[in-house]
Amino acid sequence: MIISITGKPCSGKSTVAKVLEQKYGFKRISMGDMFKAEAKKRGMSTEEFTEYRTKDPSFDIYMDKQLPKFVSEYKDDNVVLESRVAWHFLPESFSVFVDINDDEMAKRLLYSDREGKEKSASFEEAKKTTINRYRLELEVYKKTYDIDCSNMDNYDFVIDSSNLTPDELAEKIYMEFKKHFKLK
Repeated sequence: MIISITGKPCSGKSTVAKVLEQKYGFKRISMGDMFKAEAKKRGMSTEEFTEYRTKDPSFDIYMDKQLPKFVSEYKDDNVVLESRVAWHFLPESFSVFVDINDDEMAKRLLYSDREGKEKSASFEEAKKTTINRYRLELEVYKKTYDIDCSNMDNYDFVIDSSNLTPDELAEKIYMEFKKHFKLK
């Protein structure tokens, strides 16, 4: 069974996927890590690569077509898949949107020590950067697939991570996953 996780930048998608992997035994696949690696390979920031992808969606199309293949490698395991569009390509997944308010999103970007994160000089710049990055990502998928990733009706479960720890977020998602698939 699959949990597909998407959400706003800095909402904790990767962190909660890692907790689901470590605490609940899911196999984790991160499209975000793959996109960041490709941006680095091209000498671009995440935001620059996202902007580039609005003009040339070929990398997205290639990667998104791989989603079923990536998941099939773990057919006997529960999988947590971080992807903006897995809910669209894998409708059988339990789709989760992790929301966050703009101020908390900017704080997490500004004060995060994770490798590969965008560098911001101020809170205002961090807020502008994350909001712009999210806008660009939405634009990529609207242009490429004519889907609206910001429409909450696309998801089985929407949760705001602004005031939750990663463990609390993972527990809430896991409980809803169990309900969704009627697991004990």
